[in-house]
Amino acid sequence: MASFRRRGYHAQTMALSPRNTTGQQAAVHDRQIREMFSGIAGVYDRMNGLLSFGFDAGWRRALAAQIDDQAQDLLDACCGTGELILTAKRSGKGQRWVASDFCEPMLRAGVASNGLDREVQILAADTQCLPFEDESFDAVMVGFGLRNLGDLDKGLREISRVLRPGGQLLVLEFFHVERGWMEAPIRFYLSQIVPLLGRLFGQSPDAYRYLPQSMGRFVSPRAFVEALERSGFGSQVLLRPQTAGISHLVVARRQSKVLSSN
Repeated sequence: MASFRRRGYHAQTMALSPRNTTGQQAAVHDRQIREMFSGIAGVYDRMNGLLSFGFDAGWRRALAAQIDDQAQDLLDACCGTGELILTAKRSGKGQRWVASDFCEPMLRAGVASNGLDREVQILAADTQCLPFEDESFDAVMVGFGLRNLGDLDKGLREISRVLRPGGQLLVLEFFHVERGWMEAPIRFYLSQIVPLLGRLFGQSPDAYRYLPQSMGRFVSPRAFVEALERSGFGSQVLLRPQTAGISHLVVARRQSKVLSSN
């Protein structure tokens, strides 16, 4: 069973875990992201469905289908309202489920709207400094959260640390759009339509302008695979475009060597 004590934290509390970071810029970035998501917590699930035309539910099911049948301890990091861990649970994957996010209002919204606390242990924690013992989980999932981290490599090393050897990292993410026939329509939708819908329905247009900006600043799928290899994951990585490359599903396995997240 996963162990939830480390560095003085206790998973039963909802207090935000302190960040272990170097660099004032990353700390400011994390604070701004936390405040932004706090402001849209109440409409987050509804807006995700609207902005993806309902495809997001299929993307989550595709990820859940890739989880090893023998995996018992599952962590949903950067979980938001917990839709991904709930999808995995409903798909019959795992026996013990943990959901963590550094934005407490998102967790509370998940409890209110999705009953996230039913059989799922929830805690407020930064994915760049997870409050778990080494090798606590068989699989770690991250749905559209890695591009929000102040330090991607640090987050990946931390995920690698809490995974057991051979354990899976399963990611859904919007990567930087590379050349291809979908580049122009995706950019138009993200830069023009998403902010408009956010202004009309989402109560916070700034948050929905952030989506195309964050994709533009994030790594490409190829660069992400390279970051995985630097962080203790094997070179055999499943990289599968979803819905004509709008999003990507990535599955990687942790190697036997434990890397320090410091």
